[in-house]
Amino acid sequence: MNPSRFDLIAYSLPSAPTSMLMMMLIVYLAPFYASEIGIELATVGFIFSIARLWDAVIDPVVGNLSDQTRSRFGRRKPWIAVGLPLLMVAVYFFFQPPEGITTSYLAVIAVLFYMAITVVQIPYLSWGAELSRDYQQRTRINSYREAGTMIGVIMVAAIPLVFLRGTEPGVQDIVRVFTYTVLVLLPLTILPSLWLAPQGMVLETQRFSLWKALGTLRVNKPFQCLMLASLFIWVGGHIYNSTSLFLMKDVLQFSPANFLWLMVVQYAVGLAMLPFVVRISARIGKHRALVFVGMAFFLVLPMLLLVEPGNITQVVIVYALKGAVTSAIWVIPPALVADSIEHGILEGAGDDTALYMSLYFFIQKVSAAVAVGFALPLAAVLGFDPQAIDANSSFAGIKFVSVILPGLVALPAVFLLYNYPIDEQRHAEIRKELEARGINTGGVV
Repeated sequence: MNPSRFDLIAYSLPSAPTSMLMMMLIVYLAPFYASEIGIELATVGFIFSIARLWDAVIDPVVGNLSDQTRSRFGRRKPWIAVGLPLLMVAVYFFFQPPEGITTSYLAVIAVLFYMAITVVQIPYLSWGAELSRDYQQRTRINSYREAGTMIGVIMVAAIPLVFLRGTEPGVQDIVRVFTYTVLVLLPLTILPSLWLAPQGMVLETQRFSLWKALGTLRVNKPFQCLMLASLFIWVGGHIYNSTSLFLMKDVLQFSPANFLWLMVVQYAVGLAMLPFVVRISARIGKHRALVFVGMAFFLVLPMLLLVEPGNITQVVIVYALKGAVTSAIWVIPPALVADSIEHGILEGAGDDTALYMSLYFFIQKVSAAVAVGFALPLAAVLGFDPQAIDANSSFAGIKFVSVILPGLVALPAVFLLYNYPIDEQRHAEIRKELEARGINTGGVV
């Protein structure tokens, strides 16, 4: 039975504050610690890279433990309920550090934050994959969740503009307002979601330990192809994300407040484009929609080189174009990951939904670690220093790293995804074969 609209709205509620966390982390935390706290940029990049790599390592562990969990509340909800208070504590100390902190403080609290967000995020995303086993319904489920994600990103941009109106907010002001807002929203969204949204369907298959479950993935070639493509996409995307604020503030001369409004434009357009992404995915297949719509994001980025410093009209147009293609990158890959799970079961793996999702986010987090650990030092090597901006500063390095390099890195994903083997027809065939083996996938229509 497919989830109702009410079910999907209830399920999607936590995606707003969790996306606020991740967007603030990606866009603001490195500049916050480098520019406001005074820790050297290369050191910030190194610490964030190590913390994200550690986070990526524990993702599959949490995923496997979640897959093994059995309770009357399902196998996802207990983890989210336990992770909520841990996450709230970590958020406060990560985003509101005391005065006079050392690099050791930053390293420890970054690791603790990533552990806490993993305990919530991996079970949450896996829960969505289990709400339906239908190819098209999974795109619909993801579109609801990512609508919440985009609302969260818009809130990241809009909330400081509301609470700090009449001022020229700096990065530290924005981070402070954000911290207290998200600490309120986390329980106000997660608790109703746990209470109101259905648990989802668990297929009765063999349960494996972490190492055995990882071993079974060797036979899942479509999943391996998807992970490699995702690696290229997310390394490219995170190279841009980790440098975008420097590009906008120091090169194009837009204030943090301007940058916030531009984020509102991008994600408002992305939110409006979600129905289009769902429709085009149904028409040409998710993988082709990701190639033709999502990958266009990297073609739009170089248009920022044509923007005159301070020209708000030009930059709004570019951000609107970015928004028009952004939602495909958010919605489609997790749905493709979910479709590959049934293929794995057909090949002898278990219903290890959280393990699959954790590996997808392992790729995202490794990508973020590689990107921030590579992009920021590379920009510094090429002559960019955010603490020494003057009329003689060279911006060629930050321009190349921010808007040209991401597309070059992401390009191989096009060739990997164009002929991806699991389309709607093949997925229906897989479900029929599983039903014939006595594994109930919710029926095939």
